[in-house]
Amino acid sequence: MPDVALLTHLLIKFAWLGDWLFLVLAFIESAPVVGVFIPGATLISVGGFLASQGILNVWDIILFASIGAILGDFFSYSLGRWGGDFIKRKGIINRTLISHGEKFFAKYGNKSIFWGRFFGPIRAIIPFIAGISRMKKRSFIFWNILSGISWAMLNVFLGHFSGTLVVTIFKRWSNKLTFVLFILLIIAIFYWLIKKKGKSIKNSFRADSFLLVEYLNSKKWFQYLMERYPFIADFFNESKYAPEKLLAGVLVSSFLILVYILILILDIF
Repeated sequence: MPDVALLTHLLIKFAWLGDWLFLVLAFIESAPVVGVFIPGATLISVGGFLASQGILNVWDIILFASIGAILGDFFSYSLGRWGGDFIKRKGIINRTLISHGEKFFAKYGNKSIFWGRFFGPIRAIIPFIAGISRMKKRSFIFWNILSGISWAMLNVFLGHFSGTLVVTIFKRWSNKLTFVLFILLIIAIFYWLIKKKGKSIKNSFRADSFLLVEYLNSKKWFQYLMERYPFIADFFNESKYAPEKLLAGVLVSSFLILVYILILILDIF
């Protein structure tokens, strides 16, 4: 068994190395070739989790991750501006990915630098496309800085909030194993009832996700949002699993909000 106290001491003592690590991760995630395979956002959120436990400093992580993201996108932009045509011609980068990036950039223009940062697989290719398209450097720098800081803050605070919530639940539930087992039993019974009706959890969840999307599409306010913010429509066109992702996000967010309210306001745990 590893010495947890020793590990924590080492993490605190060499926290400055972690700050530089987040800078490197954010930088690499913006690279047009390898960035697609680097889960930088997830790892940055882990940094936020460690900050919630006092091991790292949350503002240091935000600072270093922001710098790494900004420098990474500027490198990708420069690569596209001065070597993009050669890279496209040689097929060094997946042509399908470049095609998706070009369509995204054509649709959103300069704002694609901001939205692209949060938009799945094409996040690493958009600055490269901006460079190929000879986007004005001043405009690129503005959107790059804005998106880099926003991206870092979102992921760090997401990890920080999640870490605080998870640890609080664990501390307060550590002596309530019976209650946890009861919840697991309810879940098992729920699963058995669904299977008894001849429907698996997966199929049931998929059906519910399509019902949710159908419900939203019937609402005028959602149609207005789709028209006002086209990236919402792009989200549903991005993948055939978009409805499932939406429902999962709604369920997880609702659960976290409910638990957060119960802990901080009702204090029932």
